[in-house]
Amino acid sequence: MPMPPDAPPAMSPHWGSYVTVDNVDETAGECAALGGRVLLPPTDIPEIGRFAMLQDPQGALFGVMGYLPAVP
Repeated sequence: MPMPPDAPPAMSPHWGSYVTVDNVDETAGECAALGGRVLLPPTDIPEIGRFAMLQDPQGALFGVMGYLPAVP
C-alpha cells in the first residue's frame, strides 16, 4: 500500500498491528491509566465494530479492535 499523498515527509513506511479486545473503551481507558496515550479515541466502524489507536509508555503504536457479533 503506497503512502498517502498527504503523509508528512518524515513519515516512513511501517507496519500497523491490531489486537482484538472485548471492550475497546475499557482497553483505551486502561492504556491511559497505565501511562500510555490514546491517539485516536474509540471510534465506531459502521457494521464492523469499534476501534482505537493507542501508544504504550515506551512509544510503540498499536490498535485495538472489537467486532460486532456475526449476523447469521
